[in-house]
Amino acid sequence: MTFSAPPLDAADTHAEAKLTLADFTLDRAGPDWYVVNDNVMGGRSEGDFAVEQGELRFAGRTNTNGGGFSSIRTRPVKLDLSDYAGIQLRVKGDGRRYTWRLTTDARWRGREISYWADFDTQDNAWSTVDIPFSRFIPQYRGTPLNGPELAPGQITGMGLMIYDKRDGPFELRLASVHAYSAQASFALEQYRWKNRVLVVSAPDRNDTNLIKLQNDIASMPEEFADRDMVLVTLLDSGTSAAGNRKLTAAEAAETRAALGIQSGSFALRLIGKDGSVKLSSESATPMTEIHALIDTMPMRRSEKSGQ
Repeated sequence: MTFSAPPLDAADTHAEAKLTLADFTLDRAGPDWYVVNDNVMGGRSEGDFAVEQGELRFAGRTNTNGGGFSSIRTRPVKLDLSDYAGIQLRVKGDGRRYTWRLTTDARWRGREISYWADFDTQDNAWSTVDIPFSRFIPQYRGTPLNGPELAPGQITGMGLMIYDKRDGPFELRLASVHAYSAQASFALEQYRWKNRVLVVSAPDRNDTNLIKLQNDIASMPEEFADRDMVLVTLLDSGTSAAGNRKLTAAEAAETRAALGIQSGSFALRLIGKDGSVKLSSESATPMTEIHALIDTMPMRRSEKSGQ
């Protein structure tokens, strides 16, 4: 059977950044999985999986006397992930090291190969694991190869494996599998301790308050840059932006919601390097007043004194 990647979830505000490949809930189709343990080569490891309450539970016991691995793999799939940067897993582990496995139509001396990338887990704790495609190493029966490199646009299979050269029980819970884009979804948090952020929201680019503020900033660019400031412009109609980065409508809406800004009117928020709002206004506050306010802040005084 083949599995086509499900469409982006329109309800997901991060849909532009991630593609759901599996989430193990009843309302979303996903690939079929099957077990491959080291007994195929005379080993003694045991492993199996079950889908329970929206999670896939992969558990068993490894035995390094004769192989030492257990794995689950998908039936043939067909995934074009060329627009994405890697695989993201949401897992609850046991402190052991696991491997995510991908296959394509690539061959080595006419033989099927796979691509492996190891990842560590925290004991009895959920974590999100990002695995860039660049980390996947071509393998033939566990032996690393020099090539060919992984072709993300030609994925034919996925798998989860434990092969950490240790004996004993293992258990990993997998809540979801995504392909993530090279550019993560926008969040104001990325500026914390690095920049002060001036967030301006307006109905469109012709808003008089917005034009007044933009002209004010343009008249004193050195003062703006000297205070490590970044301008984030949120528009109901038109292209929103954070510095030189364009924002999607979902990112703009999420940023407004985080700051308590209603769409349809002008609003201004000044966010300090500590991430807190220092100024909230519904009109175009002169930049000289904003600069003066920043200059009273302890962090700014520390910067100016060179401490």
